[in-house]
Parts: sequence; C-alpha cells; structure tokens
Amino acid sequence: MRFVTAAAAAALLIAPLAFAGAAAAAPCAKGELGAHAVRIDNPVLKFAYRTDPATIAVGKPFSVEVIACGANGEAPDAIAMDAGMPHHGHGMNYKPSMRKLGPGHAAFDRLVFHMPGRWMMQFDVTVGGSKTRVTQPVTLRR
Repeated sequence: MRFVTAAAAAALLIAPLAFAGAAAAAPCAKGELGAHAVRIDNPVLKFAYRTDPATIAVGKPFSVEVIACGANGEAPDAIAMDAGMPHHGHGMNYKPSMRKLGPGHAAFDRLVFHMPGRWMMQFDVTVGGSKTRVTQPVTLRR
C-alpha cells in the first residue's frame, strides 16, 4: 500500500477541480467538483474530493464526493473512505455508506464528526490491484 499524506502533497493542492488531459481521455470520471474541491495529484493517482456542506460542523451529518483516477487516467477498481481521530484513538460513531456515481466517481454519505478536534479522513483507492491511501486532516472547532 502506498501512502500520500496531505503534508507531502500540500504543494499539489489546487482548489478548483477540472480533470483534464489523461483523465478526461480515459474511462475515468470526468467533470468538476466546484470551487470547494480539494485536488491531490501525485505520480500514482489523481484524486479530488469535496464535502457537502462545504464547511463540516461538529455533530452534523455531511457527505463527501470523490473523483479518483490512476496516473494514466484509468478508473480505479475500488474507492473506500473512513475517518478517525488519531490523537484520541477512535473513529466515527457511524459507518459511511457509499454510492457509486460512475467510473472513478463515488459519494460517501452519513458521515458525522461527533466532537471538535483534529480528524483524519482517509481514502483508499485501488487501481490495477495496487492500493493507495490518501489522507487529509480536518480540524473542527465549536
């Protein structure tokens, strides 16, 4: 499994998402997630997500929409998502449900960050049998 942390990919974060180039020409998801999207590109994966609502609130349900492609634009075999509080050693109280929206395009619903503090969202994307984990910290304040 490969790991991509937000700190290592910070220089690659770009707010607006428009998959172009290889991703647009391949059977991977096309489109745009809008101005609130976070995009992470690395040698292995093109990855973007946005939350709905755009600002996550303590104790309130939210969704995450994801677009992911292999570096050559191929659609992933699988996308999974979870979140937890590493400093507290626990995850969410609810398991998110996943909706497949198309090749390389998924939405995760029923997420709730039930307390303030530092959360870590983690996305596991499998392309060609190889799993890559993308992590993104989120800090919630009351």
